[in-house]
Amino acid sequence: MEFNDNQPVYPMGVAAQILGVHPRTLRIYEAEELISPYRHGGKRMFSKNDLVRIECLRKLIHEENLSIPGIKKLLDYTPCWKLKDCPHETRQKCCELSGKKKKCWEFSQKTCEKSCKNCEVYLK
Repeated sequence: MEFNDNQPVYPMGVAAQILGVHPRTLRIYEAEELISPYRHGGKRMFSKNDLVRIECLRKLIHEENLSIPGIKKLLDYTPCWKLKDCPHETRQKCCELSGKKKKCWEFSQKTCEKSCKNCEVYLK
């Protein structure tokens, strides 16, 4: 069986062990809405891309001395199309570029012309 990088395959304990953090740290990141692990039967499951994102968060916190509120502000002011160089056609349909206050992936498909469910930034 082959897994892709977005497939949630690591339970919380394994993810915490791989990352060298306490599971409580992952719960804090989730409560602060910095990560959104997949839930299966009440258990949190993490993908390889989730682990990469968490490593990035840890670096920002411990090496760059950013606080969790600081990281959240940074993410609020950085549209997804700046994080991922989307093609011009995609940007034209993006809710973020049309002046709306929410990030494009916070809109339902009915509200936004483009479904962001396939966007790499959304997936990460």
